[in-house]
Amino acid sequence: MQARVDQAATKLENLDLVTEVTMEALLNPLILDKVFRSMDVPTLKRVRLVCTVWADVGATFLGKKAHLTFSTWPEDTGLTSFHHKLANNIQLRFNMTCFCYHICTCSPSLTKLPSNFAIILPKISEKLETLEFFGVRAFEPAQEIWSTYYFPNLTRISILADGDDLDEKQPPRPEMAEFRLLPSLKVFFLEVSPVCRKPSSRAVMSTICQNLVNSAPNLEEFHLNTNFYLDLTACKNFKKLTMKHFDWGSDQFEISEMTEMLESCRTTLESLTLDYIGWDDVPYAIIERNLYFPNLKHLRLDDYDAGIIKNSLNVTNLPKLKLFSLSSLDIDNMCIIFAMLDSHHLRHTGTTSLDIDCTHYPEFGLDVEAGRKVVNLFPAVKELKLKLTVEFIIPYDQYFLALKETMQSFGNWELACGQVEFEIGSYSVYGTHGPYDHEFGSLMVIAVLQGMAGWRGLTKTSIEFTGNLWHARFRLLDEMREAILSCRTIKSLTFTGFQMDEETKDNFQTFIGEHNLQISATD
Repeated sequence: MQARVDQAATKLENLDLVTEVTMEALLNPLILDKVFRSMDVPTLKRVRLVCTVWADVGATFLGKKAHLTFSTWPEDTGLTSFHHKLANNIQLRFNMTCFCYHICTCSPSLTKLPSNFAIILPKISEKLETLEFFGVRAFEPAQEIWSTYYFPNLTRISILADGDDLDEKQPPRPEMAEFRLLPSLKVFFLEVSPVCRKPSSRAVMSTICQNLVNSAPNLEEFHLNTNFYLDLTACKNFKKLTMKHFDWGSDQFEISEMTEMLESCRTTLESLTLDYIGWDDVPYAIIERNLYFPNLKHLRLDDYDAGIIKNSLNVTNLPKLKLFSLSSLDIDNMCIIFAMLDSHHLRHTGTTSLDIDCTHYPEFGLDVEAGRKVVNLFPAVKELKLKLTVEFIIPYDQYFLALKETMQSFGNWELACGQVEFEIGSYSVYGTHGPYDHEFGSLMVIAVLQGMAGWRGLTKTSIEFTGNLWHARFRLLDEMREAILSCRTIKSLTFTGFQMDEETKDNFQTFIGEHNLQISATD
């Protein structure tokens, strides 16, 4: 009897020991650190409710993955207290509801920082890593922050300002645009509505942003979406620039300013994206520039900006260029590949990755010639991303013949990785959708596959076809079967948005299984 009692006591002691060890593990910050780092934001929020230890450890990761939002909206009371580790990423939203006519008479509170944020800012300024401004309607919020507080760990700033409202505000005194040093700032996003036309407003916002850049010697990445430009000379480690520029009747002057900005970061720049936004064609003959970037590795242009660099796209001007991206700004312009590359004549033998996104609208077979020209201009391409939006047109015969020949013209590269996407556009020459014609999608697929059958890099290439309600009924015609089998070595083939009746689905799945094809289809 005593033996059984002793045995039971021992089991209880062991159970207590196991429980104690388990509790120690569950409260060990090192173990929790490894577990919590893989959790998403909703899960982190839940586990922080378990106990104070979990709340503390979880706050570290939640603070990095999520953001706190403060607002000037009257009904938004905001946070009055929170764990200091959550103060990594802050988002400020300013009330953009304004019904004033011509001259804004809104309460001054709308041009100041959210009150709760202003209270806690002195306590968290040294912990902040990212700071985002949304709906900025006045200069004061930025001045109040930058001229007063020190942000040694701030790595990312984003400012979205309403240019129309800025025009109605009184500009601040010049000394209010001074900044304290931002030693850790790496990324800067700036968007000011293009309706900010008042010279004084433009000048003040430009000065504020220029001072911000001058205070960030380690800035590496700048996304600029506005109608003024900055000098980046002070940023010695600058690597990536994304720039949207607007056409408001002063193209030549703005392009000149843009060129000066590019020159200021010429030797360090590794990635450049140019997006032109405007109503009229850019006068290329006037604004063409001979650009030289010795360390540029990635260049992305839209169809308008392609004319700006013209013959700069060569191994002399861009000796380290590896990735070239070219896209059409607006598919409704029905831009063809030929027009996008018409100004380029020199080869670039160092470019190994090519990304083209535009609309296919065959006119006198020019796209076919453009395809051959692309292969000739970039003979060393190993990675290809090609996305074409195919516009609906009647009659088909000449259209699909040109599409087939266009795809054949891209076939001479020895691709290590290819990604081809075809999408039937929602716009057509007949109106928003044009007349219903369900045959169009299937005939498009046949033409594309026939054109790609002889590609040298077919085994490393994936194709995706995206249809729509008006022109995309999938039909398993004999020509479709033959076209698919001619590309049977392709890495993968995907159909999305094509209409299929049940009989066609069953026959298609049987066909795929019989030939062991890598094909997927979803309605």
